[in-house]
Amino acid sequence: MGRIIVVSADGHASPTVLAVRRYIDPAYRIYLDDLIREDVAYIGTRAMPARPPRLTLPVFDDRALVRSGGELGAADPDIRLEQMDAEGIAAEIVHVGTQVSQMPFFGVTNGVWPADVRAVGSRAYHRWLADFMAGCDGRLFGVADPGPCTDMDDTLRELEWVAEHGFVSVGVPGSTADPSLPALKDRFFEPFWSACADLGLVLSVHAGWGGSQTPVKEWRSAHDIGDGETTGGHDFNKLSEMMQVMGSPIRLGLQQPRRPMWQLMAGGVFDRHPRLKMALTEIRADWVPATLAHLDHRFDELHVPCERTPTKYFIEHCLVVPSSPHRAEVDMRDEIGVNRFGFGQDFPHWEGLWPNTLDWLRHAFGGVDETDLRAILGGNAIRFYGLPEAKLAGVAARIGPDAADILGDHPVSEELLQHFQRRAGYLRPADPVFVNEIDDMLEPDLAGLGIAAP
Repeated sequence: MGRIIVVSADGHASPTVLAVRRYIDPAYRIYLDDLIREDVAYIGTRAMPARPPRLTLPVFDDRALVRSGGELGAADPDIRLEQMDAEGIAAEIVHVGTQVSQMPFFGVTNGVWPADVRAVGSRAYHRWLADFMAGCDGRLFGVADPGPCTDMDDTLRELEWVAEHGFVSVGVPGSTADPSLPALKDRFFEPFWSACADLGLVLSVHAGWGGSQTPVKEWRSAHDIGDGETTGGHDFNKLSEMMQVMGSPIRLGLQQPRRPMWQLMAGGVFDRHPRLKMALTEIRADWVPATLAHLDHRFDELHVPCERTPTKYFIEHCLVVPSSPHRAEVDMRDEIGVNRFGFGQDFPHWEGLWPNTLDWLRHAFGGVDETDLRAILGGNAIRFYGLPEAKLAGVAARIGPDAADILGDHPVSEELLQHFQRRAGYLRPADPVFVNEIDDMLEPDLAGLGIAAP
C-alpha cells in the first residue's frame, strides 16, 4: 500500500509584522506601530504557553529541531518544509496563530479593534498566507478567517478569493466574538453557508472559537500557569486538576467551540445545505460519543424541528481533529467513528507532537489496525477537505513513514511519555462529559429557535 500519507489537519502560521506590512491597505498602515507594541506584549505573555521549553531540551529535542529554530517555520516557508519533511508530514491544514508573532488585528489574541480594521487585517493575512502556501510546494492548505461579516457582500467576495487561492476552509462566523452579529441560525448567514457549500470551503471551528479580543493591559494576569522554562509556559498536570472543578473556565472554554455544531444542526443549516461540512479542531475527541448521545436525547425530547438526529448529522457532515491525540481517544476510535476522526500535529505549538511526532504516533497508535491508522492519519482529511491524493502520495513516498515504522515494536521511553503528559495531558483517561454543562449552553441556543425546555 506504500508509505502512509500523513496529513495534519491542525497546523498554524502567522506573519511577522514586517512581513504582513505590504499586504495591509495603505490607509490602515497608521495602526502598524500599535500592532508592533501588541506583538512585543503578546510574545512575552500570551504566546508563552505555546513556546517549547529550554531546560528540558535533552529529553525531547534529540534531533535539534527546536534548537535550530524550527518553530520559525510558522513564518518561513523553507523552514516549514524542512520541519514537515523531518516529521514525515505530507500536508497540513493551516490555521491562524502561533507563538512566533501576533496576528494583524483580527484574532482573539489581539487587543480590541473595530470591525473595519479587523477586516483589513484579515484580508492582509489571507494574501500573505496565499504567498506562504505558494512557497511550500502545494503542501499547505489554508483556513481563512471569516472576517467581521458586517458587510456580507464583501465577505462573499473574500470567500471567492480565498477559494481561488488554495484555501480549503473558513472559520465559522464569530471566530472572534462580536456581539453585533446575529446568531448563527439567523437568515443573515444564509449567503455565507451557500457560498461555502458552493465553493467547497469546509467550516472550521478551532479551539478558542468565540473568544473576545482583550485589552493588552489585561493579558499578563490571565496567563500565569507555568514557569515557561520546563513546560513551555503550562503544565497539563495542573490544568487537568483545574478541569475537574465543576464549571471550571478551562472546561467551559473547551465546550464553547462545540456550540456551533449543534447550533447548525438545530437551526436546519445542514438540512438546507447538504454539502456543507464542519471540522472541529483541537477541542479533543473523547467528548463525541456521550455528547452526541445526549444531544440525540434532548433533540428528541424537545421535538427540535430538524430532519436528522445529531449523531447522523455528525456522521454525514463533521470531522473531529484531536490535536496531540491521546491514547484514550485512539482506543475510543470506533465509538467516535474511525471515518470521522482526523489527526493534528499542531505545529509549532508546544502542546502538539512536534518535534516528537513519530514517537508520539508509535505509542498512541500501537496495535491499531493498519486500515484505521491510514484513515486517521491522512485518508479522512484527504477525503473531507478534497486534497490532491496523488500528489500527496508522491510526497509521502519520499518522506512519509511506513506502517511498520509506527506499528512495529518501537518502545518509547517513560521519560518522554511523562513529557508528553506534562505538555498535553497525553496519558490522562478520557475526560467525563457533564451533560448539565452542555444543557447550560444548549437550552439558550434552542430558546433562540423558539424551543423551550420543559
